Amino acid sequence: MSTRLKVLFILLGLILVIILGYVIYKDYYADFMLFLDPKADRAHLMESIRSHKLKDALLLVALTAVMCAIPGVPNSVIGIFIGVCFGPWIGVLMNVSGNILGNFIVILILRKYGLSKKAKDPGEFITNILNMKKPTVGITVGYMIPVLPSVIVNYAAVKLKLPLKSLLLAVTIGVLPTSFLYAFGGDALLKGNTKIAILSIVCVVILVFVLRIFQKRQVRSNA
Repeated sequence: MSTRLKVLFILLGLILVIILGYVIYKDYYADFMLFLDPKADRAHLMESIRSHKLKDALLLVALTAVMCAIPGVPNSVIGIFIGVCFGPWIGVLMNVSGNILGNFIVILILRKYGLSKKAKDPGEFITNILNMKKPTVGITVGYMIPVLPSVIVNYAAVKLKLPLKSLLLAVTIGVLPTSFLYAFGGDALLKGNTKIAILSIVCVVILVFVLRIFQKRQVRSNA
């Protein structure tokens, strides 16, 4: 993939983020104002925010997918917002769907147009994955790490030429833990349950450290 084409895809993604973000902002404007009002009744606020239906759910899934597909753009805020708006269980489903869609868009683009020159030089993460006995496990772990750009994991998946079935399983399992934490954390924030919200954040941090240690041990055991 040429640098020009890569920049074009990123620009198109950013334009989509702006458009989707604006539409969602318009739909939720009254809720934002109600949320900022210190005198607003929490029960009324919850009823108002949770009154949005399929249209806004699809918009948020699309926004999650596009943000997931753009290198360096975190979608954790949207994941939490989804939990606020649609509750924990539907929120988990929406977060997982958006992340699967976004990662597969990137993977299909990379398969069609090839890797960039920079990506063809294996980085530390890709090299570690290639050295594992079961690289699919490494790919799954990579998707679980929130601070690791998903595009790097997608690069590794393309280099390994994994079948789409294996990739679907790896992406689904990989994005499930953070999707769960974001959705339940967002729901807790709306309900004013700060303990659950803080616990969700702590769990994400712990998850990052545990998975990093697991990845390093896997590489050492294969050395």
